[in-house]
Amino acid sequence: MWLTNGKMLYIMKRLCHDWIREEEINMKKTAIVVAVCLLLALLIGCQNGKGDQESTTAGQTNGETTVHTDNGGDSSEPGSSEQTEAPTAEQTTGGTAEETTEKNTEEETTVSTVNDGPIEVGKYDQFDLDTYMRPLWEGRVVHNETVMFIDKGDQKTLLYTPDEILSVRSYDLKTEYVKGKDYDLVDGKLVLLEGSAIPCITREVYYGAGSDSYLKTKDPDGKDVFTYWGEGTAMVKWQVAVTYTHSQFWQDFRQESAADTYRALISKLEKGEDATVIFYGDSITFGANASSQIGCEPYAPTWTQMAVQYLAKHYGYTVRYIDPKLSNVARVPEDSRFGERGTITYINTSVGGWTSQNGIDNFNTYVKPYIEQYGCDLFAVAYGMNDAGVAPANEKKQIKKITDAVLSVKSDAALMIVATMVPNPNATNGWYGNQHRFETQLLKLASEYRDAGVPCAVMRMTSVSKAVLQHKDFVDYTGNNINHPNDFMVRLYAQTFVQTLVGYENLKAD
Repeated sequence: MWLTNGKMLYIMKRLCHDWIREEEINMKKTAIVVAVCLLLALLIGCQNGKGDQESTTAGQTNGETTVHTDNGGDSSEPGSSEQTEAPTAEQTTGGTAEETTEKNTEEETTVSTVNDGPIEVGKYDQFDLDTYMRPLWEGRVVHNETVMFIDKGDQKTLLYTPDEILSVRSYDLKTEYVKGKDYDLVDGKLVLLEGSAIPCITREVYYGAGSDSYLKTKDPDGKDVFTYWGEGTAMVKWQVAVTYTHSQFWQDFRQESAADTYRALISKLEKGEDATVIFYGDSITFGANASSQIGCEPYAPTWTQMAVQYLAKHYGYTVRYIDPKLSNVARVPEDSRFGERGTITYINTSVGGWTSQNGIDNFNTYVKPYIEQYGCDLFAVAYGMNDAGVAPANEKKQIKKITDAVLSVKSDAALMIVATMVPNPNATNGWYGNQHRFETQLLKLASEYRDAGVPCAVMRMTSVSKAVLQHKDFVDYTGNNINHPNDFMVRLYAQTFVQTLVGYENLKAD
């Protein structure tokens, strides 16, 4: 029971009075009385300030911002979304639920937007596996995020609002541009300065492609026009790589780990047992447009190679690449040796331009013999980009035919279904179709497999690419301006694969 202010003051006066009258009191008693007086004064101050403190607590945010989250997809994989239980109205403000319903609705998803963690700068003048595989949704440094300027007046936003630009380099990372001479940071955006040496395509060239162009978009006036595109270095020669620090947390979609689903495979890797991973898909999984495939520095590996190499390095494995020696499939590099604990056998029979129907039709030639010879611990199927005109429900059926065929050969194989990144959303001549709708159906398929006891999850690149488009233009991260990733998006593919399979949080725990 708290004493009233009047009683506290009376006690203080009485104690002080007695102290004055009793001259024989010793020093020890004096110290005790003084301490009691100070304690009582402190209690009075706390009592008087309590009301003001309570009145301000509810309105304080401590640098936190209310964020309305959006997973970026049409549906969520079971267990893929984290929800924070909101406090009751009474707990929040002391008022009734009716009075505070609107306030609590906004505060349900309150998250901090400030990241004050350590700044760890990796290598940004060359390809480095560890740097490239740092998840872009974590940390305070983004390495070599790419942008492309269309006209000198173009201002580019990045995934995060930069605190400091550390480096702006050519796509091949060989040329470094100078802040204050070539570029500047204005209101959180990267801008070109007069006389900048940074490459910049003109609007006339970009929107003035010839009639032989594969791409049509709408120009700034809304006119449907043939638009610049190209394979090889056609796009990346206009792109630059930006390394910068930031203080924000990632607020958009992030792939959830399915480590529990893939526990058997993870256990094998932890024990040093050999494992086989097979990839089967279209041009993106083939390797387009990784710099190693187009003959351009920094010669970054394909997303499948990068992901498997990173896992091999973490677990101390060697990657053994199997060259299928089939028509239209990518050739493989020399084996990657990161340790002698075990071997990951890597097989990729993806073919550029193929649809899911092509995958079905060629399964017995492109997949079955390799499962029979090398086994299969994980089968990753990645179609959809070339299925723009396929109904989502039919896409699910097509993918199921492929995965069922895998299980008919290797009944205990684990499955990973890759939902494709979205193509250029500005395309008006058929490239952009139903791709963004497939993920929902694929999530249902994965759930059905899990219900049947088959390990299966979806690598949700559709949602990942939608999230990136909230911050960047498609030209910033494409390899051909239609449907291929550049090195930056290749990295996101590789990182999302690792996150899906084992989860970066679990790798840290190791």
